[in-house]
Amino acid sequence: MKIAIIGGGLAGLTAAAYLSENRELEGTVFERSPQLGGRAFTYQKSGFTLNYGAHAIYGIDRHTLHHMEEDLGLVFESKQVDKRKVVYAKKDHLTPAPLDFVNIMKTDVLTAMEKVRFVAEIAAIIGNVHHLKNYATLGDYLDQSHAADDVKELWQHLVCSNFFITPSDARKVSGEVIAEYYHNLFLSSKPVNYILGSWATITDQLQDKIDRNEKWNIALKEPVETIIQENGKFLLKTKNHEALEFDKVVIATPVQQAVKLLENTEWGVHLELYKDNTPTEVMVYDIGFKEVVARPFHYISDMTNKMFISDVSATDYTVVPEGGQLLQGIAYLNDDFKDEEERKAYLEKKTENMEALFDKYYPGWREAVEVKRVSKKAMVSSVKNISTNRLLPNRLPDVPFFFCGDGCVGKGELAERAFSSGRKVALKLLNQMIKPEQLASQ
Repeated sequence: MKIAIIGGGLAGLTAAAYLSENRELEGTVFERSPQLGGRAFTYQKSGFTLNYGAHAIYGIDRHTLHHMEEDLGLVFESKQVDKRKVVYAKKDHLTPAPLDFVNIMKTDVLTAMEKVRFVAEIAAIIGNVHHLKNYATLGDYLDQSHAADDVKELWQHLVCSNFFITPSDARKVSGEVIAEYYHNLFLSSKPVNYILGSWATITDQLQDKIDRNEKWNIALKEPVETIIQENGKFLLKTKNHEALEFDKVVIATPVQQAVKLLENTEWGVHLELYKDNTPTEVMVYDIGFKEVVARPFHYISDMTNKMFISDVSATDYTVVPEGGQLLQGIAYLNDDFKDEEERKAYLEKKTENMEALFDKYYPGWREAVEVKRVSKKAMVSSVKNISTNRLLPNRLPDVPFFFCGDGCVGKGELAERAFSSGRKVALKLLNQMIKPEQLASQ
C-alpha cells in the first residue's frame, strides 16, 4: 500500500512516523514550505532557539506525547514550570495564580468563600460530575451559575489561558469540551511543562523515524495542487510532478487548506460545513537578552489586558546562550472588525499594551535586546474550538481521505490535537492492514 501524507506539520509527521514502522507500507510526506514542523517550526538565531508561537505542554503525564514516547521510542526531557512563580496581575496587583491547592489558598483573586466554591468545582470536574458538561457553552453555564463574579471571571480567564482566546470567545466554548479538558488537566501531576530543546526535539525524531525507512520519503517545497481518483487509485499533481499514484491519502494541513484543495472536486461539497471556520490567532512577542534583565517570576498573566509573558528560559535553559534570557509575550486577539483600519489600530494598541507590560516588570529591556521577533497575527490553531466552528472529523462520509491536524477531531487542545489526530489516523490505517484471518485469531 502506498500512502500520501499532505502536510509535514506535527500531525503529518506523527502519522508518517507511525506508518513508516510498518515495512509493508511505502509513502511520501508532501510539505509546501522549505522545512518541516509547520507552525511548530523551530530555528536558531544568535544562540537563541525560537518557536513560532507558544510551545508549553499541558498535562504532559496524560498527554498524547506520553503514548508516542512509548509507541515510537521517542526520547526527550521536559521540565515543569515552577507553580510558585506563576502570578496573575489584576489592576496592577500581583497574586499567585490558583494552579493548585497551595496557590488557591494564597491567591487574592478569590475571597475565602469563593475559594471553597472553586475547590468544590474542581473536585466536581475531577469526579466527572460537574454540571458544566451539560451546557452548550461556558457562557450559558456562567449566566445560570450562582457563583460570585470573581469565580466566573476566573473560569473565563482559565479558558482564555489554555485555549489562547479572548473572554468573549471563551464564553462560546462548549461546556462539554471545557469539562473534558479540565478533567484531564486537574488530574495531571505536571500541569505545565516545556520540552527541553523546543519542538525540534520532537520533530527531528519523527523525521528520523521516517527517514530510516527507505520506502518513505519527504518532499519539501512540494505543494499538492490537485487530487483526482482513477481506477481505484489517487493521482496527485504537485508543483514538480503531473501524476503521482497512491492508494490512500492523508490530508494533514490546516482545515482552510484542506477545503481549498478539494473545493473543485467531487468531494468539495462535503466540506462546505467547514469552510467558514475561523482560526485562533495571537500576537507573539519574543525577545532575547544575553544576560538576565530581571526574573521577578516565571510567568505573569495580565487579567486586565488579556495577555501574558513567559520567561521561557527560566524553565528551559537550552533555548538561550549561557547566562541569557528569553521572554515570550502572547496577547489573545479579537477577530471581529468592521474594516482593516480598525483592525490595524487594535493591533497597534495591543503592541503598546504588551510593551508596557515588559516596561513594568522588566525595566531596561529595550536597551538589552539581542534578538527580537514580533508576529502580530500568528495562527495558533486552524480552527478555534468554539460553538460557532466545527472541528473536521478524521473521516467524512463519501470522502475517501483521512484528515488530521489541530483543526480536526482529536484529544486536547492546540498541539495535542495535532498529535492525537495524526496518531489516530495512522492507527486506523494500520488496522486496515490486518488481514481477516489475523483478526479472527486475535
